[in-house]
Amino acid sequence: MKKDIQGSFLLAFFFFPFFLFGQNIVILNEGVLSQKVENEITLIGKELYEKTGIFVGVAVGDKTLFEDLIQRHNSLPNSHLLLVLSKASHKVDIIGSKGALALIDKEVILSPYSGTGSILPILATKKGDIYNAAILNGYSDIVERIAQARGINLEHTIGNANRDTLNILRILIYGFVCFALLYYIQRRMKRKERYE
Repeated sequence: MKKDIQGSFLLAFFFFPFFLFGQNIVILNEGVLSQKVENEITLIGKELYEKTGIFVGVAVGDKTLFEDLIQRHNSLPNSHLLLVLSKASHKVDIIGSKGALALIDKEVILSPYSGTGSILPILATKKGDIYNAAILNGYSDIVERIAQARGINLEHTIGNANRDTLNILRILIYGFVCFALLYYIQRRMKRKERYE
């Protein structure tokens, strides 16, 4: 009897990670996310969980209300975050355990300003498949912040390539505007000097 109990514990300990990975990273997708985006999120999420023990999931509803979606986080592992988007409620949020939430700056990720936020600025646009882009960018941002907080490198990430490109373009545009403004002021001052 004692050996049976020990054997059961040994099997449970050995197979626990496999049961946990039975938990999908994309907990709910009511046809909002494409299969390609769902696969990418799953790949990134599983690598993060393997390296940190923190589960980051996604629940995206088309007709499901926000309040119903947030109930899904009750069945997740102790250390978790859940990115929730409800098209019906027009809401997006990040919920989770206190320890996992302490690793990210939720307000920055959900900021409506394009310089900082990675979800809401995309949702504000009317071009293309905004939900796929917003959720993938937001999810990647969350995962990268957790990895940085834990001091690990992830092989499967979206990376900051898009963000870096946008920041470089933003710097170039603002630089050009400043240069044009200074040039204009200089020309006006030279004209004024001529007529005096």
